[in-house]
Amino acid sequence: MTADLNERQRQYLLAAFEIDQHAEQMHAQAFQRGRFDESRRPASDWRAMPFGVNYGYGGAVPTMLRKECGGADEGSGATWAALERRGLLTVRERDTYDYPSQVLPHVTLTTKGRKLARELKGEKAPTKQKGALARSTWKALAAGWKAGQLGLWDERGGDWYGGVSGDTWLMLTRSTKTRPAWFTSVQRPRPEGRPTLFAGPEYGVKINLAGSEKYIEVWAVNRQLHPDIDAPDPYEI
Repeated sequence: MTADLNERQRQYLLAAFEIDQHAEQMHAQAFQRGRFDESRRPASDWRAMPFGVNYGYGGAVPTMLRKECGGADEGSGATWAALERRGLLTVRERDTYDYPSQVLPHVTLTTKGRKLARELKGEKAPTKQKGALARSTWKALAAGWKAGQLGLWDERGGDWYGGVSGDTWLMLTRSTKTRPAWFTSVQRPRPEGRPTLFAGPEYGVKINLAGSEKYIEVWAVNRQLHPDIDAPDPYEI
């Protein structure tokens, strides 16, 4: 397949791959950076890369993909079309996420295109380590393990137990077809005199047996992946 691409087509494919990987990294970090709307966007949305120029208050703003390609000319459309015919990407006209009223062609790499780009760069696809958890999930497990049966409580309101968002707790307190619930929802009378915007009992979560077993099972690999998260060694007494 690599021999079928000319120099310009390779340049555009690699440019798309660079922006695709940047978008993947930014999306993975969105929740921790407080960009909650971004963290909920589906891959079909955030992987679509606009190609062209947007117009804002500061004038013309070339998109990241256009800049990575070294600009654009009358042959750009034909280059994207050639790559699309080979099944390496798709091109669709749609509103630009940061400029909703402006329509541009959006390029989305396919799995085949991402694979070929890695081959051109001499890279291998990253492999997920067995037991690796998302950062927010590991932070929740670690906080729950440290709290033990004292539990984590929503002292300020908003379901932010242990500095982890309510979306994560909602997931971890529910079982799925492939995973049991790792936490149990609990409540207690709200201490008198504690300022709060919420009336009624104080809500919290406690790690359960399944959660404790999971923490022990995956502690080593996630301690390496997220060294800044305080996660006590479960084997230390």
